[in-house]
Amino acid sequence: MKHIIQPLSLAVGVSALLFIGCAVPGDGGTPAGKDNAGYVWGRADVWNIGDAAAAEVWQQWTSHFDAENLDGLLALAHDSIYVELSPTEQIDGIAAFEQRIGNWFEAADVSMNAIWCVPIQYHEEDGTPDNGNWLIAGYDFTSIQGDTTTFMDRHANVRIVDGKIRYAKIYTHEERSGVNRSVTLSVDMNGYDGEYSSVNVYGFFNGWCASCNEMTDEDGDGVYTATVRATEGEMEYKFTLDGGVDLQEMFEAGTACTKTTGVYTNRLAQVESDTEFPVVCFNACGACE
Repeated sequence: MKHIIQPLSLAVGVSALLFIGCAVPGDGGTPAGKDNAGYVWGRADVWNIGDAAAAEVWQQWTSHFDAENLDGLLALAHDSIYVELSPTEQIDGIAAFEQRIGNWFEAADVSMNAIWCVPIQYHEEDGTPDNGNWLIAGYDFTSIQGDTTTFMDRHANVRIVDGKIRYAKIYTHEERSGVNRSVTLSVDMNGYDGEYSSVNVYGFFNGWCASCNEMTDEDGDGVYTATVRATEGEMEYKFTLDGGVDLQEMFEAGTACTKTTGVYTNRLAQVESDTEFPVVCFNACGACE
């Protein structure tokens, strides 16, 4: 089925696709509306929304990668799995996959953050649905090896048959590397009147995962602290509450301690060495008054 990947690239323009958050798979239903859409080599209406179970397989796959659970990945990989990492680099077969990923896990601290995915199903010329599902999925990868962190913004075209990942083609949209530094961040919550159960910090250093770095207040003084590994240079980040984005800090564009990119205004710090930044008030640039 590897030959279908090129037509699949053409089909990304399907207008009726439903985006399914990979972290919360649906119930397997197909949305109302047009049954088929998209095209392959001039043949129209050859794709429809795939089974949400495929999104669940992908969610499990990314969770196993994030946990560096090689056995979990092998349980979801087809014996003839084929992964195109680049035009010159491929993984062919379960044995090669086990060796490559196992070596990677031994050498680096790997994290994978699933962002979005779309399961779709291909139909033959006679209308017969293909026996598997394709998945178009976006995700971030972070690999920490020695003193170097590498961040990759990627998406993949994935083929899933009978609950197993059989094929994947990886597209890397951005890749950046830098020297790791230890960065300690502290936020004073004494001026915050609302309720919360946890305080978190998130940013470039953890792929904007709001729940990944929970902060601690060991002496109970209302000041929460966390130490993260960030690369040298600009570091954008925010403090947030309860491990989500609903109670994150909100800054106006142009605020002194921030950087605005598009619709996002985040805290900005410059990391040049191992650093402990001063305590700041939640949702403010300086200390609480």
